Amino acid sequence: MLLFALVIAGLAVVAIGAVIWMWWEPKVRHQMRLTAVARPGGRSGATATSRAESADAYKPMSRYDSLAAAWLAGVPWFERLQLEILGAGWLLRPSEFVYISMGAALGGCALMLLLTRSTVLGIIGLAGAVVPWMVMKSRQAQRSKQLSAQIPDALDMLCSALRSGFAVTRGMQLVESQMHPPISVEFGRVLDEVEYGISLPEALDGIVLRTRNYDVELLVAAVQTQLELGGNLAEVLGNISGMVRERVKLQGEISTATAEGRLSAGVLLVMPFAMALIIQMINPGYLAPLFNSFLGLLMTGIGMGLIVIGGLILRKLVTVEI
Repeated sequence: MLLFALVIAGLAVVAIGAVIWMWWEPKVRHQMRLTAVARPGGRSGATATSRAESADAYKPMSRYDSLAAAWLAGVPWFERLQLEILGAGWLLRPSEFVYISMGAALGGCALMLLLTRSTVLGIIGLAGAVVPWMVMKSRQAQRSKQLSAQIPDALDMLCSALRSGFAVTRGMQLVESQMHPPISVEFGRVLDEVEYGISLPEALDGIVLRTRNYDVELLVAAVQTQLELGGNLAEVLGNISGMVRERVKLQGEISTATAEGRLSAGVLLVMPFAMALIIQMINPGYLAPLFNSFLGLLMTGIGMGLIVIGGLILRKLVTVEI
């Protein structure tokens, strides 16, 4: 019993530490980055020294982080994971995200062991590793929605700058300085990449890869076409602005119409697991046959499969593409 309590306490400490790191450490790094960028000279007057010192905020902070980063660099999905993290707007390295996922897995295992005292359910609790990924995907969807809402105003600002005789990059600087995140952050990153020597079309390709937003893709396609073939970019951006504004309005109406269906889908998906936990807490031995016999495991597997299929069907029903 003492060993069991020690294991539970250890797993809980690791999980709580991972959660604290997830929320506190990115804020500290963000403050370090702001301090580096806010030095005299601004964007145009930044020296090589200040750039190097700003980059130091992103260097691994420990030997273990360095080893994990070096190992992940050879994994095929490393670059995709980095893009996923950037798409969520998080200041995290892939190695740090892996640590957070491991902490969530240990936390889920500790929670299941503490509530159920079942080894099988404790192993199932390791599925908590997917929680950070789900949070990241949710953050990406939220950020993409914010980007779509900001695109019309950003296009109007770009149109005004172009009609005044400014270049595209100068218009982007106005958007970066006058608008709020996330669009100001994305445009700022494009401008930083251009200052480092990357061509503007390549930097714009990067914003499409990070955001995977259709409205941003329209903006980038228009700018890249103008850079290659020429034309009245201000007029094109004005037309895109009106179309995007109508799409955002229609998307809001669709979201309102499908809110009840999405809520019902969430309740139906969570209810089996919530009921299982409640039953296990009230009567710990009642669900034992589901995990101690072949027939019980088979029924549990079939039930989980049906829940996944039902979730996919419900998601398809409440998702409307425009």
